[in-house]
Amino acid sequence: MPVLTARFTPDIDALCVRLRIGDPSDRARLAELAGEAAKRPGGAVYAERRVTAIRGDTFTIAAEAGEVTFAARPLARLFHEGMAVYPFVATCGPAMAAYGETLSDPLEQYWWDALMLGAVAQAGEALKKAVGSAAGWAPVTVAPGSIRLWPISNQPALFSLIGDVKEAIGVTLAESHLMVPLKSISGIHFQGHGEFSHKCALCSRDSCQGRAAPYDPELTEALEGDMFSVRD
Repeated sequence: MPVLTARFTPDIDALCVRLRIGDPSDRARLAELAGEAAKRPGGAVYAERRVTAIRGDTFTIAAEAGEVTFAARPLARLFHEGMAVYPFVATCGPAMAAYGETLSDPLEQYWWDALMLGAVAQAGEALKKAVGSAAGWAPVTVAPGSIRLWPISNQPALFSLIGDVKEAIGVTLAESHLMVPLKSISGIHFQGHGEFSHKCALCSRDSCQGRAAPYDPELTEALEGDMFSVRD
């Protein structure tokens, strides 16, 4: 279970553009907050696992303490028996989240939220690079809740594939299955094939700021529908 410490290096110029900060005093305060953020590194953890079975709309992944079976038609069609998969969690970190709770100014809270988003993004990229290096191929990602037929209720099972995520990087799950700290991401990295190259292709939420690929309704229909032909 490799654990990564993700040092955060904020880009002040880019943040000022994104947050529409032009006043020199505001820029100086943002720089101070960015310095505080950089002192509180986030982290990431992942594990290499194997798909042991595909049965209809379910797939089973072996973990150290047994096997975990998920019901998700699109993934059962994208995975195959014996393939390596890398369940993961990345976070801005509990220390960074805790510091944000000490801020009372709403504007500074908004800026800190942007810093936490930047921190978890950098942690996620560091993790993806590490997985790619370990696996020898460019990872594709899916996450509970990111596709319609794999809901967020799968989070506990996903965490169980990795191990003690709380001990490793301080991330826990609330009763709602949301992660704490909230600025955390989870999912499975795997080797993409066929027409699937990004999870965003299966999500129709146009307003998402994190969209990295256009929605592909034909691919969604192929993976979710009764007729399936998207295979290498």
